[in-house]
Amino acid sequence: MKRLSVLATLALVLLASQAVALEVWIERPRPSEFVFGQVEVLIRAAPEKEVASVRLTVDGRQVALFDRPPFRIAVDVGQENTEHEFEVLVRSVDGELKSAAVVTPALQIDEVVDLGLQQLYVTVSGFGKRVLNLAEADFRILDEGKRQKIVTFERGDIPLTATLLLDCSLSMKGDRLAAALQGANEFVEGMKPLDQAMIMLFSDRLLRVTEFSEDRQMLSQALTRVEAAGGTSINDHLFLALSRLEAVQGRRVVVLFSDGSDVHSVLPMEGVLQKARSSRALIYWIQLRDPRENSEVPEYTSSWRNVEANRREFKELRLAIQDSGGRIEVVESLEELEEAFAGILAELREQYVLGYYPSEAKHDGGWRDVRVRVEKSGLDVRTRGGYFDY
Repeated sequence: MKRLSVLATLALVLLASQAVALEVWIERPRPSEFVFGQVEVLIRAAPEKEVASVRLTVDGRQVALFDRPPFRIAVDVGQENTEHEFEVLVRSVDGELKSAAVVTPALQIDEVVDLGLQQLYVTVSGFGKRVLNLAEADFRILDEGKRQKIVTFERGDIPLTATLLLDCSLSMKGDRLAAALQGANEFVEGMKPLDQAMIMLFSDRLLRVTEFSEDRQMLSQALTRVEAAGGTSINDHLFLALSRLEAVQGRRVVVLFSDGSDVHSVLPMEGVLQKARSSRALIYWIQLRDPRENSEVPEYTSSWRNVEANRREFKELRLAIQDSGGRIEVVESLEELEEAFAGILAELREQYVLGYYPSEAKHDGGWRDVRVRVEKSGLDVRTRGGYFDY
C-alpha cells in the first residue's frame, strides 16, 4: 500500500513536470510594420486558463491590464515617425511571469514627407455572397488615378464604434418602432469586446442619446420604453451623429433606420454630404419602404422644401451613403428588420482593411478620388470614394 502511495506521488510529480509551459506573444503589430496613430494591439497567451493577468506597456507607459481574454486594445501612438516598443508581461495563476516584446521600426525615407495614413474598409462580394479569401496582392489602390503602395493589410474582425440612429417619429408608431428597436438590439447583442456603440433616437428633435459604450446591457436598456413622437429630421441628426463620431478613433459607423422622408430638417443635405466625406465614417441606411409605393424616390412637400428640393435631398442622402463605402438595405416588411441589422454587423466583421500613404499629398484641402480594384473578374468592390487632403 505504501509503495502504491509513493508511486502515486511520483506520478503527480511527473505530471506536474510535464505541464504545458505558459507562452505569450504579440500577434499585432508585427515587428516589420511601422505604425502611426491608432494601432490595434493583439496579445496571445496560452494556455489561457493559466493566465491571471496581462499587462501591456507601450513606449514605457502602461496602457492596459487584462484579467481575462481577449487581450486586445486600440492604442494611439501618435503621428511622430519613430520606433515604438510594445511589451507585455503575463502572470500565471501560479505566479509565473512571462514576457514578450515587439519593436516597430521608424519609416526610413530619403527625404522629408508629410505622413497621413489612409485606411480603407473594403467589402468585396460576388456571386451573391462576400468574398473572404483574397490576399494583399489581389488589391490595387488608385489615388487620383495613380497606383499606391499598400503598407497595411488586414482581414476579418476589426473593432468598431457605431452610432445606431433610429427614426422614432410618429410615422414609426406601433409595430414599426417595436421592430426597429428589436433589430437595433440584435446589433447590440452581436457586439464583441472592444466594440462600442451609441444609441441616438430622433424625430424632429433628439429623443434619447447615450454615450459611446461597450456595455451591451446599458445600450439594450436605452432601446426600451420608447414612444414615437413628432416629425422626421434625418439631415440634422445624421450631421449630429457624424459629428459625435469625429471624437473617436478607428472604424466609425452610422446605422440609420428611417423611411427617408425628411420633413423638418433645417440643414440641407449638401452640408451633411460634406460632413460625411470629412468624417470618413461608413454609413448604412436601413430604409423601410412601403411596397405600395411606385417610385423609389418619394415625392412630397415639407415646411422648408418643395417636391423637387425634397427629391434632390433624397438623392444626396443616397450619394453620401455610397461615398462612405456603406450601403442601403431596403426592407418592405417588419420581419426583415432583425436580419437587416444583423446583416450589416456581419458585413462589418468581414471587411478588408487596406492602408497606404498617398504618394502625392498636397494638403490643399481638395477632394481626392480613391478607387480600389481587385484583380479578379466578377467581383464587386465597395469602399469610400475619397477624402479631403488636409
